[in-house]
Amino acid sequence: MKPMEHLKQTNYWIKIFAVALVGGFLLKWAVGQNTTINEYLEAIAKTNIVVILGIELFDKVADRLDYTSWANAIYQKAGGKGDASWLGGLLLGGIAFFAVLFIMAGTMSLTFSTYTPGVLLAAMTYALYIVAPETGNAELLLILWLIAQVATGGAYLKDAINVLTLFKTFSR
Repeated sequence: MKPMEHLKQTNYWIKIFAVALVGGFLLKWAVGQNTTINEYLEAIAKTNIVVILGIELFDKVADRLDYTSWANAIYQKAGGKGDASWLGGLLLGGIAFFAVLFIMAGTMSLTFSTYTPGVLLAAMTYALYIVAPETGNAELLLILWLIAQVATGGAYLKDAINVLTLFKTFSR
């Protein structure tokens, strides 16, 4: 394991555990929904390139600054004792999930039945990618997006690179 100058070892393992736990429950849910690989790849391929590049940029900044330290400062300022900086990562992951879901589906309805399982799975992938530690030095999400473009034969590439289609829903 490489040395982590900016990320506390405890935060690193808490983030790994949280990503694994949430990701595992999400995959278990997706299997129960009979989500197909096609639905998942279609959702990723339809994701606008601006969103992908924004997530990659945000992830680079988040990994460099260890965004969880701000949560610890707020927690201690509010009178809390101990180290709760890991909470910031989980909070940020939740915010990222709903923000990406809004951008991808064009609606912020909290009834998950309005979203396809593929869209929910893709949004959770993006959110977990942001929360996961040490992902800011590789463009893994961009590579996944390119793989989805190849796998779908570029069927959604026209809309995915058009900035004007950024807030269109997938349900059309």
